[in-house]
Amino acid sequence: MKVLIEQHGAPGPGGRAPVLRRTVQAEWIRVGRHASSELHLPDPRVPLAKGMIVDRDGPVYIEGEAGSHDITRKTVHAVRLKPGVPLEIGPYRIEAKPPPEGYDAALEVRLVHPLPAAGGLASQASRLTLAAHRLPKRGAAWALAIAILLLGFAVPAGRVLHAPWHAAADSAVGDRLWDPGPLILAHQPLATKCGACHQVAFRHVKDAACLECHRTVGAHVPARLEQAALFGESRCASCHRDHKGAHATFRDDDRFCIACHRDLHREKRDTALEDVSDFAHAHPAFSIALPQGEGVRLVRQGEGATLAYASNLHFPHAKHLDPQGVKSPDKGRVKLDCASCHHPDASKRGFEPISMARDCQSCHRLRFEPAVSEREAPHGNPGEAVAMIEDFYANLALRGTPDSFQKAFGVRGEGLLRRVGEPEEAQRTGALRMAQAKAQKVAHDLFEVRVCKTCHRLTREAGSALAWKVAPVRTSHHWMPAARFDHRAHASTPCADCHDVARSRDAGEVAMPTIDTCRKCHGGARAAAGKVPSNCMLCHAFHDARHPWTPNDVERTALAH
Repeated sequence: MKVLIEQHGAPGPGGRAPVLRRTVQAEWIRVGRHASSELHLPDPRVPLAKGMIVDRDGPVYIEGEAGSHDITRKTVHAVRLKPGVPLEIGPYRIEAKPPPEGYDAALEVRLVHPLPAAGGLASQASRLTLAAHRLPKRGAAWALAIAILLLGFAVPAGRVLHAPWHAAADSAVGDRLWDPGPLILAHQPLATKCGACHQVAFRHVKDAACLECHRTVGAHVPARLEQAALFGESRCASCHRDHKGAHATFRDDDRFCIACHRDLHREKRDTALEDVSDFAHAHPAFSIALPQGEGVRLVRQGEGATLAYASNLHFPHAKHLDPQGVKSPDKGRVKLDCASCHHPDASKRGFEPISMARDCQSCHRLRFEPAVSEREAPHGNPGEAVAMIEDFYANLALRGTPDSFQKAFGVRGEGLLRRVGEPEEAQRTGALRMAQAKAQKVAHDLFEVRVCKTCHRLTREAGSALAWKVAPVRTSHHWMPAARFDHRAHASTPCADCHDVARSRDAGEVAMPTIDTCRKCHGGARAAAGKVPSNCMLCHAFHDARHPWTPNDVERTALAH
């Protein structure tokens, strides 16, 4: 679906509203405040994921949670977008327009209700009193209280408690008076099975009921740590509220996170974590997880430490990104860019590991006897490569034609088994000795002169002439494992804007962006001109799957402290 989006901003001081026109081509268009939304509505009154627009013989807006590739098709609200029929989403108005040629749809988006000034809401407020309507306070209070008890409790409670009037209550109101709203999309199958969550009438939903389905959820911190006691009084429903519409139940505001993280030393004096309260103004520099031994060590950017590690790979980005190109065996000079080697994975959020066969071997070939064969040594296992080279030359020594024999060994002749008569054992031994000597020379040249040593750190095992050990390459690594990042949402940004590798000559150099780089586009939780509103949940998750969680663990931890 190819859609032209015309987005009108709030009028400026001169009275003119800026207009942004852009083309979006996707299977569906996500609508919301999230930075990855194709139809981005950067206003705090709009949820992160409001819904999506799909092509159903024309644009159709579907209200519901729009994930990446896993979208629940069950919806609560669907509207066909037609010219002249506006759709209001929070303070925005969306209206379809006749699409230009080559487009499937065209949408006009206007901000019709800008955020009021700081004192605007207070000036609009007015007091409404009973005295102004000549109603006595005490009498009105008693009348309203009795009416609420009868209609809001006695009537619907009769259905639950099987009171004499339960049949009438069921047919008249059912659960409508107690139902605060529709369930989220994922919980829609439970809409008629209240007992699945509300296991005991007139009591809160227990955590055990949530964990019947969400068994793999993790805690924020391991239950064995002292900080787990901070959540001893918390319930799942303290943060995850349902019956509030089709959107996600988690809180996406920063207040819950900042309550602890603005002053972590108050809760634990010896914590190594730094305080944070807002990404734009009060957030520490990023920590990078550098490989070290079998694990990693954390190094914070900007603290003077060198952000480099032993990758065991000789790879100069500067040489491969030369504007003049690099020399190719078949194509002359070829100009490479980031996409030549870094390929997005299926989710488009990250990248697949670098592959020798796909990304390197077209230039770094492993041919060892090109005059005779285009065969290449296998990559990845030195023992297999040596064995294949030995087998190749032994086969030439025994069965090679005069042409291949002379090119391989530099002397006239042919394979021993091609000659007339049965060869003697001494002849066989001599032929194989010649093949072994040639294989040893070629393997040494391949590993330590021409090919392998160019990219890898090699060592030769003691006591063996044909046994090399290649240091394991460490490139596929999560530099910020505690953060979430979606490359797909940043696809329009050039790689070099965040990863400065054009002058890098060592594969162990870490070219991760700093917090100042991210702040060029991302602001804090509050809306700011020219910045994407970015709260804690945009980059961080609360639950950690590495910390198994059960109500009993939290209760024991709370009692212990």
